[in-house]
Amino acid sequence: MQTSMPRAYCVELLGTFGLVFFSAGVVCLNYLAAPIDQPPGTSPLNLHQPGLVGVALAQGLIFAVLLTLTAPVSGGYLNPAIAVTLWAFNRLETRRLPWLLGAQLMGAFLAGMCLRFTFELGLLRTAQFGTPHVNLQTYNTLEQATLFAGVGVELVLTFFLVFAIFGAVPERSRLAGWGGGAVLAAAVLVGFPLTGAALNPARWFGTVLWEAWLGRLSIGRSGPFSDIIVYLAGPILGALLAGAFCFLIYLPATRDEKK
Repeated sequence: MQTSMPRAYCVELLGTFGLVFFSAGVVCLNYLAAPIDQPPGTSPLNLHQPGLVGVALAQGLIFAVLLTLTAPVSGGYLNPAIAVTLWAFNRLETRRLPWLLGAQLMGAFLAGMCLRFTFELGLLRTAQFGTPHVNLQTYNTLEQATLFAGVGVELVLTFFLVFAIFGAVPERSRLAGWGGGAVLAAAVLVGFPLTGAALNPARWFGTVLWEAWLGRLSIGRSGPFSDIIVYLAGPILGALLAGAFCFLIYLPATRDEKK
């Protein structure tokens, strides 16, 4: 399908905006608490907290829908790690790559800005703007071994996400969205208590800038960018490994079996 470049970038920007807004927003909702002077006849805010299962469902469902709608038009898959993988395996033109990456990062940044005006600033600071971070309650300290473990978690989870997407393309493009959404939901259930389960550099980037600007340091952290390697190296390496497996092993074998 031939799509004009401006149209593709607008679609990719909007899709990434929606993905980051819903994914970070549902994380922020988990930090709602009942006010001291609750008006009569109102339900406590903490009854609306989605919990881990709710976070996983929200992120998986929004990704499935947006990927199904945008991938046939823009082809960026709402994820810089996937766009880089497509380029590395000659599935994406070099001239399109920087524009797609720019659209994804801009959409993520705008989503963070929208969250700034959606929630109260104190709640956003407590929730770290919904930014994925290495969980210090799981790993205790943010040392080199912890960062390597975080990279490994993001790598493995991203590998299976990209495998689910690429394994269903191009013959079953609709399945790619819902398969990817199901894997993302499962990945959040497993990885959220460890690294926040970003699986996507744009998911981290869109809110960490606002956290750095308007947030405050968490106990035990040197800053919002102290675990940056986890959310850049992990998803990119995982996507590249999945791309190699799909394009060099899985898809050629599938085509041979059909002959």
